[in-house]
Amino acid sequence: MDYRNRVLEGRWEEVCPGIPDCQVDLIITDPPYGVTPALWDKKRPEWNPFMKEMARLAKPTGQMWIFGRMPWLVDVYLSAVQHGWIFVQERVWEKQNAGGCTVNELRKVHENIWHFKRKGARTFNVDAIREPKTSQGDKSVRRRRACTTQFLGTNNSCYVDDGMRKAKSVIHCNNLHMSSESLGHSTQKPLAVVEPLVLYSSNKGDLVLDPFCGTGTTLVASANNGREYVGVEQDAGWAGKSEVRLAELEQGKRGLFDE
Repeated sequence: MDYRNRVLEGRWEEVCPGIPDCQVDLIITDPPYGVTPALWDKKRPEWNPFMKEMARLAKPTGQMWIFGRMPWLVDVYLSAVQHGWIFVQERVWEKQNAGGCTVNELRKVHENIWHFKRKGARTFNVDAIREPKTSQGDKSVRRRRACTTQFLGTNNSCYVDDGMRKAKSVIHCNNLHMSSESLGHSTQKPLAVVEPLVLYSSNKGDLVLDPFCGTGTTLVASANNGREYVGVEQDAGWAGKSEVRLAELEQGKRGLFDE
């Protein structure tokens, strides 16, 4: 099956078995939550078969990021570790507005993104997603001759604060309601949230899979950054919009090259 740099229409259970073993470097996906009236959101995946299939597709160095919410993320974790995935960390996406909540609940303004890896994973590009500092002051220093701190270099060398810091576990980003990036999908994820996951957990030329690709945000984030991609989407309408979005991206790249 020709699957690289394509959107494959169908359910992941039907499509993914056509991809050979150990092909995927990174999986990033936003599965159905089963909490909205949308037809595509009626049922969450069966996590045991899903994790088994993702483990088959992933390279021994592969990684995976999954968007989700409690309490069913507990089932995600239990199924993942059963099939050889190792939990790494959590990232929290904080939005600017709240989702649905009841009178007695706090306003929900975040989503969880859980990070897993295979045993051989070695790609953690921390420097690729550094963020502007939020604290005040300047940390530029001149190392004293007796100092043994290695990263500052030789005696009397300078460390100049470039204003950037290691990324935090919480990312603040507006959702896409009424924005120019939105294609109308109620749970479309911003590129600003997904691109750091691509940059951090993969390298140029790697293959990124999204088995619930929706409007193609993971695929666009991958193509934008020199990665190959494969998307799976059961809804023909959203699969078509993903293809149009990717075609427009490719056309824009050719236009820039021509200029």
